[in-house]
Amino acid sequence: MNASEYVWHQRFMKLAALVAGWSKDPSTKVACVLVKERRIISTGFNGFPKGINDDINRLMDREEKYELTIHAETNAIITAAIHGVSTNGCSAYITMHPCSRCAAALINAGIKDVYVMSWDSVPSRWIENFILSAKLLEEAGVPLISIDP
Repeated sequence: MNASEYVWHQRFMKLAALVAGWSKDPSTKVACVLVKERRIISTGFNGFPKGINDDINRLMDREEKYELTIHAETNAIITAAIHGVSTNGCSAYITMHPCSRCAAALINAGIKDVYVMSWDSVPSRWIENFILSAKLLEEAGVPLISIDP
């Protein structure tokens, strides 16, 4: 990847970091930006479905929060679908490594490559699922690339 391409990747990753701040989740803020030919197709961040109360008490109840939260990647894909925009051939810029379910959704949505933000450490509770996710992406021929924002 040349320097000019890397600058664009950094820009989209910085945008993803900005969008992640829109999440109301007090512990983990994640965003996904879908891009095609340097054009933003869709964005998504982790949160409850629209119309569902996301007050702090509900967000602090980890068990309920996990059952209600839609991940950033899924939200970006859904948003594109609502607006009638194809995600086929898009690149995904995600502030966290995707889980296995989101990796599967990205694969089926036609995402051609996945860029994730470099992390110094990953919480141990997620490592096993992230490894499975990486294997899914590799088997599907979708490159998983780490980018410093």
